[in-house]
This record gives sequence, C-alpha cells and structure tokens, in this order.
Amino acid sequence: MGGINQMKIFKFLFKIPVITLIIIFQTSLQNRYLIASDIRDGETIFRNVCAGCHVRGGSDVLKGSISLKLSDLEKRGIADVNSIQIIANDGIGFMKGYKNKLRDGEDKVLAQWIIQNAEKGWE
Repeated sequence: MGGINQMKIFKFLFKIPVITLIIIFQTSLQNRYLIASDIRDGETIFRNVCAGCHVRGGSDVLKGSISLKLSDLEKRGIADVNSIQIIANDGIGFMKGYKNKLRDGEDKVLAQWIIQNAEKGWE
C-alpha cells in the first residue's frame, strides 16, 4: 500500500513543475503579442515625434526643417520608405534622429505613412 501512495505523491509532485512551466510559457507568449501590437500607427507617431517642426502634414516647416511635399522629397532623392526610415532614425541636416523615441518597427510604419501622405499631397 505504501508504494501506491508514494506513486500518487510522485505523480502529483511531477505535475506541479510541468503546470508551472506551461503557465510561464503561455504568459511569455501573451506578452510577446502585446509588445508586437504595441506599435503605434503612422499618424500617431508623426503627431508625437514630427509635427512639432513639420506642421500641417509636412507642407509647412519650422526651425529650418525641410518640406515633406513629394516634389521636395524627390528633389533631395529621399522619396522612398527606406530613405525616410534612415532619416527618422539618424536625422538629417538640423533634424536630429529619433531612434530613441521610436519603438521597434515604428520607423518603417512612420516612413510608409509619410510617403503615402506625400503622394496624396498631404490632403
């Protein structure tokens, strides 16, 4: 009889760490998805990071910043997502880079949003 009770205790004690590992794994997966969905949309990023100098959707500028009109971006050879992404991170001219303010992936989201709006004429 003692052997049967010992087996039950062993099975019970074995289940505790297994259940704990499952809970930890599930929690880490949920946190990973929360972090991935935490990326802000392009308009929000622009309002929070860029609009201080690039007002009215980038058509008016302050503090020596350049216009974000498509024609101006094309003149400078930066009318593509990759170029805007680099500028958002590292800066250009008087503009400092904002890689410390942008979360992972937000530089690309921002660059795509800027190019899309420049192509629409900042309506």
